[in-house]
Amino acid sequence: MVQRWSTSEAPRGAQFSRWRELICEAFLALTPESDLRDGFAGTVTQWPLADLSIARIDSRRQQVQRTERDLTRSPLTGYYANFQLRGSSLMTQHGRSTVLRPGDLALVDTAEPFAFDFREDFRQLSLYLPKPLLDQQLAGPVRTATRVDTATGIGAAVRHALLALTRDDLAEDTAARLAVNGCGLLAIALEQAAASGVAPAALRHDGIHAAALADIEEHLTDDDLSAPATARRLGVSVRLLYAVFARCQLSFAAEVRRRRLECAWRDLQDPARAHLRVIDVAVAAGFTDVTSFHRAFRREYGRTPGEIRRKAQ
Repeated sequence: MVQRWSTSEAPRGAQFSRWRELICEAFLALTPESDLRDGFAGTVTQWPLADLSIARIDSRRQQVQRTERDLTRSPLTGYYANFQLRGSSLMTQHGRSTVLRPGDLALVDTAEPFAFDFREDFRQLSLYLPKPLLDQQLAGPVRTATRVDTATGIGAAVRHALLALTRDDLAEDTAARLAVNGCGLLAIALEQAAASGVAPAALRHDGIHAAALADIEEHLTDDDLSAPATARRLGVSVRLLYAVFARCQLSFAAEVRRRRLECAWRDLQDPARAHLRVIDVAVAAGFTDVTSFHRAFRREYGRTPGEIRRKAQ
């Protein structure tokens, strides 16, 4: 039976909170964020396909992560094949990133952290595949966050299968059989995409940078956040990670410092945190040396943390 979730049923001020709940209900534990709060609109329509399922997502712009915490809350093992219908998205996993535009498809592994960045309103189809079903049809490991073109050839066959699965003119058992056969076509398309060559160095660097920024944000308050720790989680060398940040405006350390300062700035202006000492705010933001925190804060904002706190009161 087709299921449908929508934010339209929630009060205007609670629509994004409802979105957070419903995508976890429809898919798995995820952590979405958006600059849109009041009036956020999103709908998920899902078709069950025996052990598989396919969903159509219509939503406003947002960022979605599957964090280490999400993995603990919902340890689902499988893949989601995301097919872009409208808008665009940046998919990041395993140190790789790919931009999906209408007609593009790529996979993520649900057993590992990943991130999506939807910078505009979008529509996607998302096909869930149990891990053994796809793995047994491939000679090597699944290459996630790798774009598959569906305009021609095997990719076009996959596209037609996905679109057919969202029509209501198929019996449930027929749709389930088509989904399994579509998985076989997808395996071939993935192998062809992997064999088409390695992405240019600049694109690879952009992908690593995006993945590193997502890792920094996720582990921002960790005591051991460092370039070696991030490189280890991304599966790249520390030397490559430093080289990627050398091409950008901010170094790895400067990016971490900037984000921690922004976190402290918000907390110092938050009435709900007015009871905290400045040193508590600094530690909560990830600073272990209070003296260097004060120095960096004043250099960044031209005022001391205490002055920001007093102004907010």
